Amino acid sequence: MTTHSETQWQACDGNPMHAVRWLPDSEPKMVMCLIHGLGEHSGRYSKMAEHYASFGIEVVSFDLRGHGKSGGQRGHSDDFAQLMKDIGRFLYQASKIDTSKPHFIYGHSLGGTLAIKYALTHPGEYSGVILSAPMFKPAFEPPKWKVTLGRYIQSIWPTLSLSNEVDRNDLCRDKTLIEAHKKDPLNHDRISAKFGTQLLEEGERLIEEASHVDFPLLLMHGDADGLTCHQASTVFSECAGDQCTLKIWPDFYHELHHESGKEDVFNYCIDWMKRQL
Repeated sequence: MTTHSETQWQACDGNPMHAVRWLPDSEPKMVMCLIHGLGEHSGRYSKMAEHYASFGIEVVSFDLRGHGKSGGQRGHSDDFAQLMKDIGRFLYQASKIDTSKPHFIYGHSLGGTLAIKYALTHPGEYSGVILSAPMFKPAFEPPKWKVTLGRYIQSIWPTLSLSNEVDRNDLCRDKTLIEAHKKDPLNHDRISAKFGTQLLEEGERLIEEASHVDFPLLLMHGDADGLTCHQASTVFSECAGDQCTLKIWPDFYHELHHESGKEDVFNYCIDWMKRQL
């Protein structure tokens, strides 16, 4: 049995935030702190979280500002520093996890970008980091007019809302899940001019900083991902060196946790986490 609970908390600037927890039926052996992707919310990870909980792993997560049940303009954040504060406040205050236990940060897509950014700027606070299809670089070429517009207008109208250009059909191969994604009112396709520009720039900057990785890192990507670039993950891994374990999943789409072989992905992560202990 897995105990699922939801709670509300406040970010440093008072923004209302939503959090979730999945507890195993016995004393947790370790904790996974999960950060979701762009335009979605933590509730989409329930099946994955339940799998980890069945192996004695507590899973905690929260809806990013501008996402899901958290407050804020959809798809907007003032800057990455604000998101780093949100993550830190959640991990070490709002989540109420037992920090004496091994705990790992897991980030998917945008969440992967945020997870590695946080890890690089907060060394020594965790047992390891897992990245799933991180957004270092898009797998597709964003419309040049939109990139140019975003860069120009972010200084005069930073909150201008644009489409995030995500094609839901590239998320996974399960058509039932694609339809559920379309009907889920907590999902959205928005990103602000400022945040979209910063996300592209941050991805490039993180690859340049990959050599600074000095903690256990598992980097996973599907080679059929049509949303985030798996070649960029390979480059990051090569620059990160021996601390990084790269796992490319053949024929997998963007959401590894929703593909038909997801149990293999989950178990690979569990084995990797155990090795770090």
